[in-house]
Amino acid sequence: MKRNILLIGLVLIILNSCSSDSDTPLPDGPVEIPIIGVYAKENQWIYEQMNHYYLWREDLPDSLSCNYTTDPVTFYKALLSPKDRFSYCSRNVNYTGSAESTFYGFTYQKYKSATDGDLLQVLYVTSGKLKRQGLHRGDWLRELSLEKYKTSYERGNVKRGIFHVCDTLSIEAASWEENRNTVYMDSIYSVNDAKVGYLCYLEFDNVKDLEKPLRKFYKSHIDELILDLRYNPGGYVRTCRYLCNSIVHEQGYNKIFQQCTYNDRVSKEYLKENGSSITKEYYGVPTNGNGQVMGSEIYGLSLKRLYVLTSQNTASASEATIVCLRPFMDVIVIGEQTYGKGVGSWTISEKQYKYMLHPIIMRYYNASMETTPDDGIPANWEVEGGYETIKQELGDTNEPLLATALSCIKNETLHPSIITLQTRSTGLALVGKPSFFNKIKVEY
Repeated sequence: MKRNILLIGLVLIILNSCSSDSDTPLPDGPVEIPIIGVYAKENQWIYEQMNHYYLWREDLPDSLSCNYTTDPVTFYKALLSPKDRFSYCSRNVNYTGSAESTFYGFTYQKYKSATDGDLLQVLYVTSGKLKRQGLHRGDWLRELSLEKYKTSYERGNVKRGIFHVCDTLSIEAASWEENRNTVYMDSIYSVNDAKVGYLCYLEFDNVKDLEKPLRKFYKSHIDELILDLRYNPGGYVRTCRYLCNSIVHEQGYNKIFQQCTYNDRVSKEYLKENGSSITKEYYGVPTNGNGQVMGSEIYGLSLKRLYVLTSQNTASASEATIVCLRPFMDVIVIGEQTYGKGVGSWTISEKQYKYMLHPIIMRYYNASMETTPDDGIPANWEVEGGYETIKQELGDTNEPLLATALSCIKNETLHPSIITLQTRSTGLALVGKPSFFNKIKVEY
């Protein structure tokens, strides 16, 4: 995605990275950008891409007011709108030949203790090796040599992390599982003679991960579905569409799944090319194993309602699942208010540059032109501490969020009892986002 840019001679170097002049309209075409410093070419490229695709393009500073001598990450951050909580810039894997991962075969939340320093609490374990060593959901870990894997892009070499499970045993982290299944669990429970499916889904990534559990639910003729998205930070829109298409009631077939709006420049391009500035995607008619739709078989469950388990870190495509199904069926949210991310991005990269751009480029809406609120989707029924851990494993019918949903189904009511999870030990302070929130695919 190369663009021609007009280069001009040296100008005065501005001390601040950028300054904004909201009264000056931004041009649709090439902009004047000075040639300054060793980062000039990359920063020129960054500005041009943002001037074309960025959702809040109107908030960009004037091109000539920016400091092109700063490093690209600093330069990129200076372009971002105050409305933007999500856009970021990362190293270009194709350029550097390596990638980093913090995945060790389990996910965790970090806490700081006044007496014990940094502690990790296990949210869930995906590595069979670690399970056999005795690592469980809710265990507390003392961080020792927990370092990022330095993974060769071609060879897949990894370093391992060593850590203690609170004074009981030492565990060696599993190797980075690049192709791990994003479906953590799929189960079927019997409640009042009804078959209730339970799907704990960790990330909207590979569509094929969903095919087996959805086929299982379809062949078992489930009556209800509980979708556990408490640890799901989002992912690909196409995968979200596939899952929603399998869940939606018949009245949604061939209706709008999602429609997206863009900045003024991109909107004009879509209007010229397609006759509409808004892009729309539609639900298909499930083939139920008899054909190919969207590159994968859709097993239509045709449910009347959906129960979704959420946390404060349920985001992006997970929220879109709730929003885009609501015009056609009841969606009952149990847990915590979600993160609040009703926008999406593309990844922009070119081989000659060291950095990849992940700017927000669109806002999505459902068939009724409703979107995810910026402060998140409130729970219909709150279960405090939605993503935090207690000793019950995910899928255990006594686990508070799942128990609440099952109680709702059992009593044939949309009003489950509010449950408060076991509180954390005193003297512990939450540190940052849980590890599953580190990598969020928001590409459209």
